[in-house]
Amino acid sequence: MLRFSRKVRCFSTFSVRLDKINYSKTLLLPQTSFGPKIPKGETRDSLIQQSSQDLYTWQQAAKSEKRPFTLHDGPPYANGDLHLGHALNKISKDIINRFELLFNDRLVNYRPGWDCHGLPIEMKVESLGKKLETAVEIRKACRDWANTMIENQRQQFKEYAIMTNFDDPYITMNHKYEINQLKIFVKLMENGLLTQQLKPVWWGCDTQTALAEAELEYNDKHKSVAIHVKFPVVSQDLYTFIESQGHSIEQDRLKLLIWTSTPWTIPLNKAICVNENMTYTLIQNESETLVVAASLVDQVLKINDQYKVLDIEIPGSALVNNHYINPASQDSIKRPVVHGDHVVETAGTGLVHNAPSHGREDYLVAKKHDLHMESAVDSKGKYIVDSLAPGFQQLGEVKVTEAKTNVICANILKEHDMLFHLDKKFTHSYPYDWRSKTPVIQRATPQWFVNVEKIKPYAIEALEKVKFYPEVGSNRLMSFVANRSEWCISRQRVWGVPLPIVYNKKTDSPVMDMAVINHIVEKLDEFGTDEWFVVESDISRWLPSHMDASEFYKGKDTMDVWFDSGTSWSTLKEELTDCANTDEPLADIYLEGSDQHRGWFQSSLLNKIIYSGTNGDSFKSVAPFKKVITHGFIIDGKGQKMSKSVGNVFSPKEAIEGCKKPLTPYLGTDGLRLWVASSNYKQDVSFNPEVLTRVSEVGKKYRITFKYLLGNLHDFKKPVEYDQLSDLDKYILHTLHDLHQTCAEFYGEYNFSRVVSSINTHVNSILSAIYFDVSKDCLYTDSVDSIRRRSIQTVLNEIMKTYLKILAPIQPLLTQEVWAEYFKLVDAKQDSVFKVDQSFFVLPAESYNGALSQVFDNFFTLRDEIFRVLERLKEQKVFKNKLELEILLSADQDTSIYKFLHQNESYLDDLFLVSSAKLVDGDFDTKIEVNGETVSIKVQHSQNCKCPRCWKYTSPVEDSLCKKCEDVVNKLS
Repeated sequence: MLRFSRKVRCFSTFSVRLDKINYSKTLLLPQTSFGPKIPKGETRDSLIQQSSQDLYTWQQAAKSEKRPFTLHDGPPYANGDLHLGHALNKISKDIINRFELLFNDRLVNYRPGWDCHGLPIEMKVESLGKKLETAVEIRKACRDWANTMIENQRQQFKEYAIMTNFDDPYITMNHKYEINQLKIFVKLMENGLLTQQLKPVWWGCDTQTALAEAELEYNDKHKSVAIHVKFPVVSQDLYTFIESQGHSIEQDRLKLLIWTSTPWTIPLNKAICVNENMTYTLIQNESETLVVAASLVDQVLKINDQYKVLDIEIPGSALVNNHYINPASQDSIKRPVVHGDHVVETAGTGLVHNAPSHGREDYLVAKKHDLHMESAVDSKGKYIVDSLAPGFQQLGEVKVTEAKTNVICANILKEHDMLFHLDKKFTHSYPYDWRSKTPVIQRATPQWFVNVEKIKPYAIEALEKVKFYPEVGSNRLMSFVANRSEWCISRQRVWGVPLPIVYNKKTDSPVMDMAVINHIVEKLDEFGTDEWFVVESDISRWLPSHMDASEFYKGKDTMDVWFDSGTSWSTLKEELTDCANTDEPLADIYLEGSDQHRGWFQSSLLNKIIYSGTNGDSFKSVAPFKKVITHGFIIDGKGQKMSKSVGNVFSPKEAIEGCKKPLTPYLGTDGLRLWVASSNYKQDVSFNPEVLTRVSEVGKKYRITFKYLLGNLHDFKKPVEYDQLSDLDKYILHTLHDLHQTCAEFYGEYNFSRVVSSINTHVNSILSAIYFDVSKDCLYTDSVDSIRRRSIQTVLNEIMKTYLKILAPIQPLLTQEVWAEYFKLVDAKQDSVFKVDQSFFVLPAESYNGALSQVFDNFFTLRDEIFRVLERLKEQKVFKNKLELEILLSADQDTSIYKFLHQNESYLDDLFLVSSAKLVDGDFDTKIEVNGETVSIKVQHSQNCKCPRCWKYTSPVEDSLCKKCEDVVNKLS
């Protein structure tokens, strides 16, 4: 049982003072002008300027001889305000750049970029309502809009404290960039990798242009009209084969059953594909017999059970070379049954109808079998009536992506007894144009294609040398490249870089003479790309003098925007030719969203390989990047991608400034950066405004920590030697050593959230919970020059330096603000933590002390157990303040815990946050086990009185100073 008593001498009349003395002026209280509030307005702007653009300019000069580090900026699109995804992207890049500058002493090369061409801006300009008659007028309006958006985004990016020169970006619509892009295009042609082909490509009916895979979004809830269609067999051979198997089918009753979710393509049918390696069978009712895959019979009969299955097996090879007709066409054309590798046994009927102008597999089969290919759908997705078979001309100029069009097609088929089944609500995943948010189609048009197949081996070999974060990115990008055979780079819009090709007026064939192409590019360099879009009957200014300009016309196609941005590595060298002559990647890091595996990462890689070749040979397996880092998307608390249309968007500006609805605190720039760093960006980042409150609390903790450090270093003069430090001081240095090493490793792995969690753990569990509390009494009440106080200040100074370094990449404004106060105390010559020599941050060589760390782990186990005892006593209202107490401890002198307590006996009171803690001989009732060793303790009220200066119960007389405080006060007087 714990007993408490207090001696009556504290109340001696001889010690009572009527007039209490105020000793506060004798205390060494913290002194600093560093405030608790996050800076706003001009102060914040000044900190951003100092720690961002000014710093970037400084290091470009001061570190010019250092090893360069290049993080190449994937250009954001110059359209609209920035969102949280932009913040996640740009701040993550900035953290890496600052880490390389501060931790690795690198010369950082980081040039921001903007992607400017393409359909979204063209559509935006068209939506503004201003009447634009010509392509030149459209291009000027697009350029003006892009410039406005660049300026808006530039100012918003600056608020994120990005270390770069925003006055010198690369911009894809700038003249030099466009010319370099055209030179890369010339290389593409010189290497024989470009061909014009009439083949199906993804086509946006609302945007009226070809689309790349990266420009598609898949809607998993798309509803189509799906139909099963019967085509009558007209070949006698198949009837004969069936009869040879013991079944007799009446003439004109044998039909091929297909399934499709695009009924609008039936009027364009040219063949039916089967797989010669599959087995087929027959289902029959009173009026007809249908051919289906044997493995899919059950699925077909679930749709219509009025048929019975015949006992017959028909090899797919027996179906090939038979013919059928399409009665609804009313053209009596006999069409072939052909083999197709794409026909599988997992869905449908095992027979696939072929419309070569509207499907990629269809096209390949048609090309192999020399089937006629002509699109009967125009650029708006409407039927070209004159190109339809007679029976389907009644469809008129309807849009093929509309459900009613597909129903009309089904009705026409029904009129000719061709419809087996109709499903108006077939739900499946279907590609949409990511800009217009409408379904796309495949449509055959003359387009320009890059032969990826030829350079694929070099691209894959190059990727094998690249490091990916996370590693899964390697398989993803490898897969996209491996599965790609060509790249459609032509677009049918005006806001882009023109393909420098002229065509013969009589034949419409392109002029592929390299001398002509080079001449046109030279003229584009002279006149500018806008001039290409000027309508002119005489194009002689574009052609060599020996050509008769009256025989040719300029092409109107522009380049795929992925080709635009995919040449941005050309900005990483002074001259474009230097980019081809290097055997090393131009950039250390590319960092973008995970969607760029099929977008910018891939197009950059392919274009770099293309440019490295000479006359179709000697390609270099060198990627433009050494490392590829990807981050996820921003999603809301419900897992939905943030979107204006959904109404779940929260802007970075709202995060910085705070807002009333939803209620969020003012975070400032560093608060937004802290949110980014705290996020596990390697997967989709779930964002809820409530998280900003937690981020705010962490930011406040950093400020309070720095305020404490600055305040207690105000009179710091000179560090003491390591061997003069207490064990606790040495232990704190050890934890700092661990923290610095851990954070450096996490930074090096681009794992910023682990950096933040490591810092937060150290702040809360080591500094706040232990060292600051333990040291406070000494710092405030000891003599200014006491060894223990100076020792603590020595450690506080090391804490300051370590925290400045590890937080600076994430919190540049905070550390700049702190440095402005701190560097006066240490007489540093540089005005930024980023400018200081690395030696400044190095901890004493002896700092790492694993053995001492283990000893303290044992001690803190004892401390925690004693605190639990004290907490129970406080709950019983035995005391109000720990300083009322003293603790007696006893342990076997041979134990390690005794040796530790004995060695640190002089400040055990502070370690336990009580007025007195003594190591004594005895055996007390309360016993605590620590790593197999026993410590017995006794807790009691202090036998002394409260000192009016230090507030410890260490004074022999009421309202009188304790011995330590009396010595300090006397020394001051």
